[in-house]
Amino acid sequence: MKGLILYDSIGGNTEKVAQRIHDTLKGPINEIDFIKFTPRVDVDFFRYDLIFLGSPVIYWLPTKQMMNYIKNRLRSYNDQGKIRPSSPLIPGKYGICFCTYAGPHIGETEALPMTMWLRSFLGHLGYTVLDQWHIVGQFHDDTDMNIQGRMGNILGRPNSRDLLEVENRTRGVIASLSELMK
Repeated sequence: MKGLILYDSIGGNTEKVAQRIHDTLKGPINEIDFIKFTPRVDVDFFRYDLIFLGSPVIYWLPTKQMMNYIKNRLRSYNDQGKIRPSSPLIPGKYGICFCTYAGPHIGETEALPMTMWLRSFLGHLGYTVLDQWHIVGQFHDDTDMNIQGRMGNILGRPNSRDLLEVENRTRGVIASLSELMK
């Protein structure tokens, strides 16, 4: 099984999550490409059996540069005839969408559109999207936003407890997929 972790990170929150996913996948997954997004990234998503796709939430969506890249990849795949009507599922292709969010105003609700957006991309490719993970992260621009929002004090998040949950979820994905592939 070939895995991909492609993520964008601005303040380091999403990078911590991506790193924990990577550390957990090492061993059980034979080959993993661990890529922090830059505009120079050139990824053929169809080469991978398991994709973890993540970003911080910026105005309810992924980072603008990641969105532009994904839109361009989708257009390119469509031009190549790889995007088919009704987006039939491709056996053995799986994805997880994840994000970090501060949610100082309305909490996790701010994160849902972002992972749904990434999920739709993977769905168009024919991937079975197994889950969407929303991980609390510290807001980096304003300390008051970290302590006065609906979620209480989120300074220092994602913390060791949050990252242990990510590790456990990743282990669960690996266990489920190994049962499927027997």
